[in-house]
Formats: sequence, C-alpha cells, structure tokens
Amino acid sequence: MTRKVTPTQWDIENNPDAHQAILSELGGINAVEMLFTETTGAGVYTGAVELPAGATLLDIIINGVALWTATTSATLKVGDGDDDDGYYTGVDLKATDLLADESLSFSEAGGKAGAYIANSQVSPRYAAAARTISGVVTTVGAAGNAGRTRMLVVYASPGETQDAVKV
Repeated sequence: MTRKVTPTQWDIENNPDAHQAILSELGGINAVEMLFTETTGAGVYTGAVELPAGATLLDIIINGVALWTATTSATLKVGDGDDDDGYYTGVDLKATDLLADESLSFSEAGGKAGAYIANSQVSPRYAAAARTISGVVTTVGAAGNAGRTRMLVVYASPGETQDAVKV
C-alpha cells in the first residue's frame, strides 16, 4: 500500500528541508522561481536552483517583468556547473531580447539559446547526480533600479523508478 503524504502550509513555511524531503520521496513536478531585482549601481546578481539527484529538467522559463535601466548594459545568462550559459546566453534585459511581459523557454528561446538547447534536442535534461542551475545578471553602469526578471526552473523528481520488463 502506498501512502500519500501532503505537507501542510505550516510544514512548508517552518521546515523547508522536511518539505523538500517529502517531495523527493513522493516525486512529482517541482518548480522554483528566482526573482532578479535591479538595485542602483553596477553588479552581478546570481540565482541558483538546486536540482536533486535523478531529476529531469523540464524547462527554464525567463519572464521579463520590467526592463532593466542600468546605464550601459544588463545581460542574463543561464547554465550549470559545466557550461555557465548552456541554456541561455547574452540575453539583453534593457531592450530587444526580453521586453516586459515577454518570456523565453526551451521551445521559444528568442535567438538566445545556449549550447544545450540550440539544436533539435535539449541536453542535458536528466542527471544522476544533484546539480545547480544558475541564472546570472551582470549590470554595467552607475544608474538603474527598475529591472525585474523572473527565472522559473521546472523539473520532475521521480519518487520511484521502475525497471522495464523484457518480454
């Protein structure tokens, strides 16, 4: 008999590690969103999402909320430990590449696909080991404090893996 456990809102808010352990045990579709918020002055903003061992990456959706206003540039890249811009590369957050209310995804990369999604398949989606998906925004210029960009990492974490049967 399989018993399904559903964490309460209190569990989620007060014990996130236990919540993640329950999700890992049960499996399912998970989504983690990072919000990049521009502050005045040049800098580097990093958002990292930890995927557990055995997870399959389904998509990384980048949503433009508000254009970045850094004096010179604001550029986004998304990748992992093997290729820091493997999913998206050189996304101009000030104009043209990702305007407010627009989004990028694996299927609609807007000409900004990194090496992992530039071909007819997405690689790597599955990883036996845990890994980190990182989004990095680099701004140049003294001014700017209006930019907002969201990165949603969607992945499947199987609670149980079954072997196929040869007939």
